[in-house]
Amino acid sequence: MRLPDFAQSRAVLIGTATYHSSRLANLPSVANNVAALRARLTDPALSGFPADRCTGIVNPRRPDRVLRPVQRAAEEARDLLLVYYAGHGLLDRDGELHLGLRLSHEQQPWTSVRFAEFAGQILESGARTKIVILDCCYSGRAMQHLHMSDDGLVEQATAQLDIDGLYVLTSSAANKPSLAPEGDEFTAFTGRLLKYIDAGLPGPQELLTMQALYRAVHSDMHRHRLPRPQQYSGNLVGEAALVRNRARTGTGPAVPVIADVPGEPAVVDGARRPRRTGLLAAHPGWRRAVGGGLCIGVLTATASAAGSPAAAPCAAPAAIRMLVPLDTVTMFTDIADAYEYATRGADNCQRVRVTVAGASRDDVARAFALSWRTPPDASATDRRLMGRVGLPPDVWIADLTADMATVQAALAAAPGAGVRIPGDATRWPIAESPVVLAEPGEPGSAPVSRHVPSWSGLVAGREPRPRTTGMVRPDPDTTTVGRLVNVSLYPPGQSTTAARNEVQRPLDAAAADAGQGIGAPDIAGLLCAGRTGVIVAEWQLVRHNLHRCGAVTWNSWYPGDTRVLDYPMAQPEWAHPAGDRIRRTADAFTAWMRSPAGGRALADRGLRPRNTGPDTGIISRNGASPNWYAKQDSATGVSDLERAGSAYQAAKRPATVIVAVDGSGSMTATDGGRTRFGAALDGITASIGTMGPRDDFHLFVFSTAVRGDLWEITGGAAKSMDRARGYRPAGETPLYLAVDHGVRRLREDRRAKPHDDRHRILVVLTDGRNTTGHRLPRLTDDAVRVVVVNVGMSGCPDPRLRALTQRHGDCVGVSSGAVEVEVAKQIERLWQKEAT
Repeated sequence: MRLPDFAQSRAVLIGTATYHSSRLANLPSVANNVAALRARLTDPALSGFPADRCTGIVNPRRPDRVLRPVQRAAEEARDLLLVYYAGHGLLDRDGELHLGLRLSHEQQPWTSVRFAEFAGQILESGARTKIVILDCCYSGRAMQHLHMSDDGLVEQATAQLDIDGLYVLTSSAANKPSLAPEGDEFTAFTGRLLKYIDAGLPGPQELLTMQALYRAVHSDMHRHRLPRPQQYSGNLVGEAALVRNRARTGTGPAVPVIADVPGEPAVVDGARRPRRTGLLAAHPGWRRAVGGGLCIGVLTATASAAGSPAAAPCAAPAAIRMLVPLDTVTMFTDIADAYEYATRGADNCQRVRVTVAGASRDDVARAFALSWRTPPDASATDRRLMGRVGLPPDVWIADLTADMATVQAALAAAPGAGVRIPGDATRWPIAESPVVLAEPGEPGSAPVSRHVPSWSGLVAGREPRPRTTGMVRPDPDTTTVGRLVNVSLYPPGQSTTAARNEVQRPLDAAAADAGQGIGAPDIAGLLCAGRTGVIVAEWQLVRHNLHRCGAVTWNSWYPGDTRVLDYPMAQPEWAHPAGDRIRRTADAFTAWMRSPAGGRALADRGLRPRNTGPDTGIISRNGASPNWYAKQDSATGVSDLERAGSAYQAAKRPATVIVAVDGSGSMTATDGGRTRFGAALDGITASIGTMGPRDDFHLFVFSTAVRGDLWEITGGAAKSMDRARGYRPAGETPLYLAVDHGVRRLREDRRAKPHDDRHRILVVLTDGRNTTGHRLPRLTDDAVRVVVVNVGMSGCPDPRLRALTQRHGDCVGVSSGAVEVEVAKQIERLWQKEAT
């Protein structure tokens, strides 16, 4: 553990305190955040950043005033890159996070910084360690662009990103606000971060790690019932440190007050602003266990200054790692916190530390297939995957027993596997959560639950209808809830015609009305909006009603044929185990999870534990049915999921997708270790995986270096991609010609097949402006939709393309490292936004 090499490190601190829009309240404490944090980081006694390597930006007006300094710092940093933002977090119509600026307007997303672009600049940095700190509403949504997400498409495509050395700290969860109390000098989150930087944490550590600061701030905010921060730590980079520990045992007062630190003023959108530095008074602190743990204790400056004996340092806690599904990380972190608190010693020292990490079903299966190792001949994709999933888990919890059993069987059949999943599958589950329909209730009313015979009848209108006109289903290709509800929506014996007309069409229409694409709906955003029905796990509804973000509570509908997530838990047995202490700690933790005490912790987070009755904890008080029991046939097998998956693919509305790739010379530019042209082709490959057997795929390259400026590549998806990879970019960019050509081909396809009700989508990947005199086509309806992905660029630089796609597609900028994310995501979203 060390401080950064400050000569090789860069920090960018951004804060938007004042807003031109009357709908966005001013946040004067944000300017204080930036000034105070910069003062700490440039104080040589506390940290050590040179003033010219720690940039403060207050009240930036335009996105480029943020993205350019971040890009410059990302390019210059070799050891550590720190990026901090405080201000309003805004959501666009697709639920994506934007960072508010001085001239931001809620109805004009281009006036704010799209976080996907912000994240792309950071991820492409060559710095060994990258730390991102966000203090804004919905900041937890940043995880989908930097590591983990409820958005399955983003998470899947992020498989191409290398995020070793990344640490993310956010002030709140994806569906939670962050607070800037009126009259306070700092925002709630940054104020507490500064408090612990100033005061330090008692213990022998010379430096304050990010993990230690997170735990102290998290506990402080939890005690005061404030939104709790979130973190992600890749490859133990949470042990990185930015500052020295002022409360190091034996170095002086336990909680000294930081003095005013001289330093340069912050930049206020191009002008210099006087710096304000507040003094933080002594405050009851936490005892710091060696290795990063925290536990309750009261250590005040007064007591230490009076010469009272300092508490003995805590021993290092036994640390284990628990792997859980992506959308359950917050819930199981709360449960792990309950166990850590329950096992603290009489001296209030922490005895156990449970680190919770999330990963997708596909990533987990592949990591186990690799025995959580990276062999010398591993592919680049597998190397990035292993960097993302992190260290091998000591405890694994999955969504479904069927998924865990599939991994168990695959490992048992694999010669030389370095791990096995032990146990009887019938004994794995620890809790249940049925799939339910969440329906917005009347404002101010208590939530209620209802029972109906079947899911298919509910969707088709044969059962009593909810008040809402439709319901949104999570993407079955990337979410377990979507896969699971399909087992009920597409029962055995159902015809493809009935599946399409009675199930798929109503769900397509509801998704389009809600502004959601097929790619993993924004569940938190939909629940906050309270306008349409949403298919969710019961625990998601319960936790939302408990911590609601609006006045609307949610009612629940329980179809009689619904299925359940049963959350199996196992302890993988590794060929080279970590040691007896870790094994005993994992044994004790899993035994507690199955005990009455663990059952109460599960129930208090919205689950139905196997070892208690059907109505415990917060269930019935927050919209769930108090009398629901899992039926004997509600367990779901692998064959059920496979059958439903095939029926879904047959019923899903097909599409014709034409992809146009810029083959001009500028696409040879290298970003993140590959050319922009190569990144574009990788993005296309990722999007092909989202298509079904009835979808049509076409590819052409446009450049003045090819005959007629357009090269049509034939031979099917796989062969087309192989041929395209043999092309060497050159020439200029006939961009408008490419758009016009693609739109004309899709219109011809529609005229030739007037009764073929399919999506028709043109995706253009480019990095430049049009260099020919060709005109763009006109788009007057949704018969053809166009999305332009600007590779390696910020935003949509061409105003004509921006106008063309505003109502009938999209025009976005994306870093080369995130092209796979954006292309797959855009195609999936357009999949259902067509007129139905």
